[in-house]
Amino acid sequence: MRIANDNKQMMWGLLLIALGGFFLLQVTGILGVLSDLFWSLAFGAAGAAFLYVFFTNLNERWWAAIPGFTLLGLAATVFYSRFAPPMMSGLTGAVFLGSIGAGFLAIFFTNPRRWWALIPGGALLSIAAVAGLDALPFSFINPASMLFIGLGMTFGVLGLLSTYLGQNLRWAYIPAAILFVLGLVIVTPFVGALGWIWPLALIGAGAYLVLRRSSTQTLPVPHPSQPQAAAAPAPPVWYADNADVVDGEYSAQPAAPAEPAEAEPASAAR
Repeated sequence: MRIANDNKQMMWGLLLIALGGFFLLQVTGILGVLSDLFWSLAFGAAGAAFLYVFFTNLNERWWAAIPGFTLLGLAATVFYSRFAPPMMSGLTGAVFLGSIGAGFLAIFFTNPRRWWALIPGGALLSIAAVAGLDALPFSFINPASMLFIGLGMTFGVLGLLSTYLGQNLRWAYIPAAILFVLGLVIVTPFVGALGWIWPLALIGAGAYLVLRRSSTQTLPVPHPSQPQAAAAPAPPVWYADNADVVDGEYSAQPAAPAEPAEAEPASAAR
């Protein structure tokens, strides 16, 4: 027992010595690029450990997906910031935010009953998309519109899950509609499109009203002095005892045969 404790104490001691030596080399700048590589591997290993805890018990350890994907995103961010091309180095924020959102989405996809995880997951992915658009040379796309559209899609998918989950989640259609209107009409996905949309919309509405009024004025109105065509006389209606009237004509029906009279009893005849 004492030997096991001594071995454990020695292991922790060597680990602390290794960490201290690493930090010392990092401060002196001897490691250089290897420092970022070490932290990337360290964060990746920690994230993989949390994901192992998550996948081994999805029902009870669902919480481990959030730190697991977050640490993996942090490892990717450290690695990407050092080894990515200069023009793509601005995507580190998008990668980190997207990894956090992926953790929430993993909770939802492994157990759709936890539908609440879809909201933060979709929101973080929408923000990650905005951060990515800011870093990329796509100046004609409006990042604010992408944020509203992404949030609208999140709530729209949540509303569509009402039938699948057996829960009343149709309330999500209300924020989805509002966000889609903000993203497609108010802000518009393309920069400068708002200056064209509203004038064209006003011109179209005015043209519709003018054409509608002119069409109502061109309808022919009968003059009071003009004689109107007399209505066709109604066909005569015939009535008979045994007849059916059909469009002013009748068709005789054969009379029902008379029933034979019952014979009187003999006592009554006497």
